[in-house]
Amino acid sequence: MQIDTEFTVAAPQGKVWNYLQRTEEVVECIPGAEIDEKISDDEYKGHVTVKVGPLSLTLEGLAEITERNHDQMILAITGKAKDKRGRGATDATVTAQVHPAPDNSTRVAIVSDLRVSGKIAQFGRGVMKDVAQRIAEEFARNLEARIAADSDPSLATAAAGSGAKPAEAIGGIGLVVGALTRSVGRGVPGLFGRDKS
Repeated sequence: MQIDTEFTVAAPQGKVWNYLQRTEEVVECIPGAEIDEKISDDEYKGHVTVKVGPLSLTLEGLAEITERNHDQMILAITGKAKDKRGRGATDATVTAQVHPAPDNSTRVAIVSDLRVSGKIAQFGRGVMKDVAQRIAEEFARNLEARIAADSDPSLATAAAGSGAKPAEAIGGIGLVVGALTRSVGRGVPGLFGRDKS
């Protein structure tokens, strides 16, 4: 299934794009996501804790950044992840593009091509779409705080306090991660990609 989400950050387009290249810091903005190991500049091993309906899952795997188009400001991530207790799996391709927006702000559009199996597959597209948007909004708030702190060190304390909490449900950036992964968001279940085990 395809899930489209977008959010706006009150910062210039170039600054948002440059910050999105700082993968480890961006992942800290994603609810429930954590990097466990850096394999290379474009590949990371990690996990994400999510709640999908009544299910609480810890999805583990690898994510790979497959495209960085600086001219068009497009970032693409692919990956697969499995619940460590065997209750579900997901693989996804997540593409994020950074666009200029009014008032010197930036719009980030994310397209997640998602495939799920196991118990998490029982939840429909409507639920995932709704959760994806909420996760995207939380990610955007965290990202905006980090970018503001990057420009004004006096805001660093506030940004540090904006750390992401475990995701309440599976969603777009979280699936990325999201995801970029919810994935930009090296989002989130799908964000942590190819499982080599």
